[in-house]
Amino acid sequence: MGDLVNIAIIGAGCGGQAIAGYLASKGNKVNLYNRSIDRIRLLMKKKEIELQGEIHSKGKLNLVTTDISEAVRGTELIMVVTTATGHYDIATALAPHLKEEQTIVLNPGRTFGSLEFMNALLEGGLAADVTIAEANTLIYATRILKPGLSDVKGIKNSVSLSVIPNHRTSQVVSMLNEDYPQFYAVENFLTTSLGNIGAVFHPTITLLNEERIRNKETFDFYRDGATREVVDYMEQVDIERRTIASSFGVEVQSLKEWLCERYRLPNSSLFDALHNNPFYEGLTAPTTFNMRYLTEDIPTGLVPFSELGKSIGVDTRYIDELIEKASVELKVDFRSQGRNLDRLGLDAKTIFEDLRIVSELETITEYKAAAGATVGGD
Repeated sequence: MGDLVNIAIIGAGCGGQAIAGYLASKGNKVNLYNRSIDRIRLLMKKKEIELQGEIHSKGKLNLVTTDISEAVRGTELIMVVTTATGHYDIATALAPHLKEEQTIVLNPGRTFGSLEFMNALLEGGLAADVTIAEANTLIYATRILKPGLSDVKGIKNSVSLSVIPNHRTSQVVSMLNEDYPQFYAVENFLTTSLGNIGAVFHPTITLLNEERIRNKETFDFYRDGATREVVDYMEQVDIERRTIASSFGVEVQSLKEWLCERYRLPNSSLFDALHNNPFYEGLTAPTTFNMRYLTEDIPTGLVPFSELGKSIGVDTRYIDELIEKASVELKVDFRSQGRNLDRLGLDAKTIFEDLRIVSELETITEYKAAAGATVGGD
């Protein structure tokens, strides 16, 4: 990244190992952190990640650790590559160790990831002037073949990025573009948050194929699971998402537009785009409901969509039905545990003003004073 950057990668899952390996291969000094030692035990000795598939390279890591303070010490860039349900805990753990001018990028933020992360940092006593960015999607479609060997099946053509404080957006994009030219700036965090496509794709296909999954049937998630009936329902969910976005003055891509741009597909129907995307070929459906298509995408995607919609009077019956089905299936109250308005420090009565305040912040540390007692919820 230009003169090379000291980088911490938080999370050694599929995305984290691929990003760590690639950035290290470009000459950056990369530290890799994971909360549990089991996933990184071999990497702690080897300190090298090899990428194959769409990328062929090897990267030598500076440090592999389970100590988050050690991982971020002396770094300029912190790439958080964990499930979005882990963002709150990661922020709480990071808060005492952050220093002035560090930049945190959530890969991805899902819906309102940067807002939740900011609240958690402030609750944790953050004093440093840091920057938080959220990517709209993970740049890679990737799998770990074994510790230190990642198979990169696909690379997104473009990844939108928003930043809090918003006035630092160009600075963060410029830094990332040194190694990742795919990142581009959007107006603010509402655009990336309401552009959370996975929250529409994953739960819809999963829950509308519930019998096949319950019976542990083997089938391609997108090519077999996205029947015409499922795609019709998905488009209704997407209409609700885009109606919410429009109500807040935000223009977001439709599912079809997003697929065609990100994967360089010819313009076609949503059904055809899902079935003709080569990157989706061979992606088998889950055989359990207890996985991230529900446990991550419902609480960090559909719940905040629904909460926003209700606050401004938008009908979200299709989104709500998916939330209810997932809650019953997994016996989890996703509304209370997900990114509801209280957790995000927002008030339905002042929602437009609350979001305006976040969009116009000069520094993150001024938010507590600007928003008052609403920060962090109860």
